Amino acid sequence: MAGWYFNQVFATCLGLVYIYARHQFFWGYSEAAKKRITGFRLSLGSLALLTILGTLGIANSFLDEYLDFNVAKKLRHF
Repeated sequence: MAGWYFNQVFATCLGLVYIYARHQFFWGYSEAAKKRITGFRLSLGSLALLTILGTLGIANSFLDEYLDFNVAKKLRHF
């Protein structure tokens, strides 16, 4: 969703960070339970950012389509 409605490159980078975080989580969990925290926090943060970006993109699309208010155009004027 974040790639469709916000920015494809940023969403792809966050997706790669998520995959790396899950890798870290898996290997940390297989070694010791306390080593999984870093991967868990990184994956949680990347998923939260992807969710926020998707929500912002959908809100911007809704505002542009139904209320004729484009946030990106308004921000360019500053």
